[in-house]
Amino acid sequence: MDSDIIKKMNTSLNETVHYTLSINNRTHFVNDLIGKKIKIKWSGKVLCQCGKVMGKFYRSGFCYNCFWSSPLASQSIFKPELCTAHLNIEERDLEWEKKFQIAPHYVYLANSSGIKVGITRSTQGVIRWMDQGASQAIILAKVPNRRFSGDIEVAIKKYVSDKTNWRKMLSGEPVHIDLVKIKSELSSHVPADLQQYILADNTVTEIKYPVLEYPVKVKSLKLEKINCIEAVLKGIKGQYLLLENNQVFNVRSHEGFIADFSYEDTLAQGSLF
Repeated sequence: MDSDIIKKMNTSLNETVHYTLSINNRTHFVNDLIGKKIKIKWSGKVLCQCGKVMGKFYRSGFCYNCFWSSPLASQSIFKPELCTAHLNIEERDLEWEKKFQIAPHYVYLANSSGIKVGITRSTQGVIRWMDQGASQAIILAKVPNRRFSGDIEVAIKKYVSDKTNWRKMLSGEPVHIDLVKIKSELSSHVPADLQQYILADNTVTEIKYPVLEYPVKVKSLKLEKINCIEAVLKGIKGQYLLLENNQVFNVRSHEGFIADFSYEDTLAQGSLF
């Protein structure tokens, strides 16, 4: 058994989503572990993005200092309508904020637990949808900066949710939705000065996930409460591992946790995946 930092799974769009996980510089195809017993054992330590090793995070995956000083934890990260880099106004680090904020962004509609609106950098479109467990997605608008995407999202979320109900998303496949029709209906609510960014392209991306069995009543596992998880992997959706006995493990929310990884064929030898 070997240790590494938990990172989000990498995804690629295929007939079903392909998931890979990098552990100690080796890439592992997580889909192949479905049907096997996996084991994740937390060391009791976490690593902040600044390199500080701690017993727990202060908030949102950051140590105290980073949460209050890093541009990665600024308010505009969580509320893009607060972005000001395009106006040359600094929040925490103007140089970093310009690189992050002044770049093409998508405003999209997705069907994960029902219809929702969201935003993402244009380079992350399909990846974002797969990470959220969306079964369908369509681009509503493409804008030149993060602030404009936030402004459109604020206008649209008066009519549809901007959140994914993760329990519902993990309980099965959502009812198919006519996203082209919904896009047409919601487009009229985009602010007049941003109407020019609505995309004429109505391509709908369909996404399927490698799942043998969905949980009936979702039980979320957290390493802070149970430092060793050992169960048969039943499927993967979004950034969640679906385990036996209705248990689910959110890989993304555990980024930075230092843990040991293994699966049933090598547990006795203590080998890594």
